[in-house]
Amino acid sequence: MRKIRSSISLLLFCSFTLLILTGMPLFPAQTGMTVSSQNPVSLQRSRVTPIFNPLTPRPPPTETVAVVVENALYPSISAAVTQYRTDLNNSGYNTIFYTSFIGNHTIFRSLLNQWYTTYPNFVGAVIIGRLPFAQFYHPAASGFAAETFICDLFLMDLDGNWYDTGMPGHAAGVYDVHNASGGADILPEIFIGRIDPLSINAWGTPANYINTYLARAHTYRTGGLQRQNRALMYVDDDWSGYWASVWNNDLGNAYSTRTFVDIPVTWTNATDWITNRVLQNYQWGHICVHSFATSHVFGPGGGGAEGSVTSNQIRLAPAAFNFYNLFACHGSQWTVPGCLGTTYAFTGSHSLAVIGSTKTGGMMDCDEFYQPLGLNDTLGESLLQWFQNSLNSGSTASTLFLEWYYGMNIIGDPFLTTIYDCTVLPTTISSSTHPDQAAWYTNGQPQFNWTIPVDVNGISGYYYIIDQNPSTVPTASTGTFTATNGTQPTTALADGTWYLHVVPVDNANNVATTAAHYQVSVDDTNPSVTISSPIPGTLVPTQFLLSWSVTETGSGYSRTDVYVNGTLFTTINAPTMNTTITHNIPGSFPVNVTVYDTAGLRGSDQIIVTIAGAPPGIPGFPFEAIALGAIMAVGLGVYYRRKRKPA
Repeated sequence: MRKIRSSISLLLFCSFTLLILTGMPLFPAQTGMTVSSQNPVSLQRSRVTPIFNPLTPRPPPTETVAVVVENALYPSISAAVTQYRTDLNNSGYNTIFYTSFIGNHTIFRSLLNQWYTTYPNFVGAVIIGRLPFAQFYHPAASGFAAETFICDLFLMDLDGNWYDTGMPGHAAGVYDVHNASGGADILPEIFIGRIDPLSINAWGTPANYINTYLARAHTYRTGGLQRQNRALMYVDDDWSGYWASVWNNDLGNAYSTRTFVDIPVTWTNATDWITNRVLQNYQWGHICVHSFATSHVFGPGGGGAEGSVTSNQIRLAPAAFNFYNLFACHGSQWTVPGCLGTTYAFTGSHSLAVIGSTKTGGMMDCDEFYQPLGLNDTLGESLLQWFQNSLNSGSTASTLFLEWYYGMNIIGDPFLTTIYDCTVLPTTISSSTHPDQAAWYTNGQPQFNWTIPVDVNGISGYYYIIDQNPSTVPTASTGTFTATNGTQPTTALADGTWYLHVVPVDNANNVATTAAHYQVSVDDTNPSVTISSPIPGTLVPTQFLLSWSVTETGSGYSRTDVYVNGTLFTTINAPTMNTTITHNIPGSFPVNVTVYDTAGLRGSDQIIVTIAGAPPGIPGFPFEAIALGAIMAVGLGVYYRRKRKPA
């Protein structure tokens, strides 16, 4: 849900005298802007309290992403791209791979839109090499000169309307109106990032830069290339004080450990930046300084009174952070030869990505970016959320959000997170001895096996727990570790329903947060049955009610087989425990009741029943049969005696 913000106007740079008289903070001023002042009360808006948690794991991604590679460049970088795609797949993404020629930015946007509508979880794309881009023009506005600039928002907002109305001041094919209709909006649906070092080809070939960059990204994902988990907030003269404090607090959403530098002249100057700060061991750097596309200019008003730093100096230093957020006009204008953002992203031995703008302006409302980043969302997801929450008149930029924000972009891999590869995918469990999770088995020692999930760091083992809770998630402290992908209890499980829970752990000691679960039901105790009616020894009519009771504490009573005089008479399904027996032959005979539980175990009870009116006899043999047998025996005896008389 978007925050409700107080509506404010763009404040321009006020004079030092007015600042002293009113005590008000300066609104973020940019190079080439006229500046004025406004009451500081109207500068306030609701902000997010820092919630940084350095151990927050990122759930395994289930999204689809696109890897789009410049057709002509692909043969020179194919091996590195293959490894990169493998890393994305091993992190849980489904990847679309596209290397065909793309003629222009409208075709490119249509292609992205097609993927967005085809794949429900399509979230973004990485663009490798020089691919088409859109340009946007805005006329002069309060504090902003008219400007034409690269606008990657065009490729991210897939349902908005983009028009070239022929407004004076720009070339044909440059958009100058962005709106939405029919239930759509001007907000992005997806994010993109560009791995495009063409603007620094004076220092090396794009193929070499991309191959080296993708190797760094792989190293980062597999546990190397780490910088200290801390950030630098470096704010030059015109934003020191109030705005510096606001943005430093916003950065606290992602980094609890920060160095905050905003003392004009003494600390924030060209020499301090290039010979000191940029060489230090930080993961994240947020620098606020007046800039051009190829240089920072320190000091008030963007005049360079405190020195300047060129992109070539940054290359030679080289810059040492993993990530950069450049609040620096035109700092990420990645088509300009020697672009600052491209230099930061591709020439440092630890460099991975830059957030910046292709035009005058930069990121304000920084909490909207650093909050998701602090929850270990990707750079792309974090910038997407920032756009969605900041492209409105309630943002810090107020009605000038277009002028301030439409040039924002990512140079580098947008799928990176600041907590490297804490994603471990879950496994899938099976059992050769207990293959049906809904069935009951008499074997209390099931054999379990599970799949080995793909992981960029490789799987080192698993934590598992066997208990009777269906949703347990093992941890390093609660689970039993095994290096093999299977287990079998050494002691038989007691009767009941049990669950095996497994989480993999990789070679970087990341433990999966989503457990795999497998249910087994064990019943090794026979049910018992007692015939309650008729009472043994009593006479019964030719039709009588047979009743019984069952004791079954395991898998549950399933059925009963009733035998009369040794022959199956009927089968009764649970829960019924009685039946009517009709037997028209007088005499005594056995009645057997055999009950079965769901696991297939059985128990029996038997009684002798005598039909009323029958003469005494041997149980199970009618009187007539006994009498006939006696007569036959007497007759045979007489016959043999006669045979033995002499002739």
